Amino acid sequence: MTFLAKGFNVSYGNDIAAPALDSLGDYVLVTQPEPWALLKNRVKNQPVQIIQSGDLSPEHLDHLADTSPAITIVGLGGGSAMDTAKWIHWRRSLPLVQFPSLPSVDACFTRMSALRDRGGVRYEGDAVPEMVNVDFELFRAAPRAMVTSGIGDVLSCHTAWYDWKFAANQGKDEYGWSEEKTQISHIYLDELFNCAEGIKNLTDDGLRRLMELHRDIGWRCHELSHARFEEGSEHFFAYTFEEVTGRTILHGELVSMGVQIMSHFQGNNPERVRETIARAGTRHRLSDLDITEAEVLETMRRLPSFTVEQNHWYSYARTLNPKTYDDQGILDLLNW
Repeated sequence: MTFLAKGFNVSYGNDIAAPALDSLGDYVLVTQPEPWALLKNRVKNQPVQIIQSGDLSPEHLDHLADTSPAITIVGLGGGSAMDTAKWIHWRRSLPLVQFPSLPSVDACFTRMSALRDRGGVRYEGDAVPEMVNVDFELFRAAPRAMVTSGIGDVLSCHTAWYDWKFAANQGKDEYGWSEEKTQISHIYLDELFNCAEGIKNLTDDGLRRLMELHRDIGWRCHELSHARFEEGSEHFFAYTFEEVTGRTILHGELVSMGVQIMSHFQGNNPERVRETIARAGTRHRLSDLDITEAEVLETMRRLPSFTVEQNHWYSYARTLNPKTYDDQGILDLLNW
């Protein structure tokens, strides 16, 4: 590690999830079918109630919070399980323990939940878990693509810091950009590059370093009261894709695609992005992701207006003009 991560209490190890669940008292489990199937028969202390995550609308989450028993809330799974558990915990002031089954997003280390509201994404809440339990064997039991996609919310720093600087140069910065504030983005990106092969090979060291990146990013988002250094036009591309297509793919892969595209338009060292993705073994070709060329091009055409409608931070995404770029060049970039 090139830095000492700060953030929530975290426990790392192999096969630690079942014993940790057994050590809890009564709890509500917020999960998804796949990770719970891996653990169910190994857990003696079964949950009082199981909530299947997926719907992140405020109305649904509030209903879950209102009807949940007043006991410990446990999140087990990917981003939607983490965010749902956080919301119930925050609304009811109940104890929270998190068990990420994937390193695909940093939701287990962030305080706010990513709500799907009015056709877009907004962040709300203030969740602090008692412990985040990272079981490497849970990660390795998942499809490899779900693990290697975990670079997305770190790789996003590559385009996000540039967008922040771009906004400052245009007189549209809300958070006081400076070289010192964005230096951490470069530190994160160097660490990601250095541990990428370990992520690809699913080693304990590679997975731990990736999660420590997520952990520190989550802490810094809270300390700064914003995520400007790690969320920019690449995330706005992902949100626009969901709006245009009405579907989602793995968040980290979609964001990584956004980094590829937007770093190209920014003139911001897209070669480094490609090499990091290759070293981590992250899927990137359209055929691998089951995305059509038409969906990408429609997303690009919609991106500038969608960022305005959703009041996203000012970024390079707002400057895109379909009349000035080559559609085929974008597709070639994504199938390098």
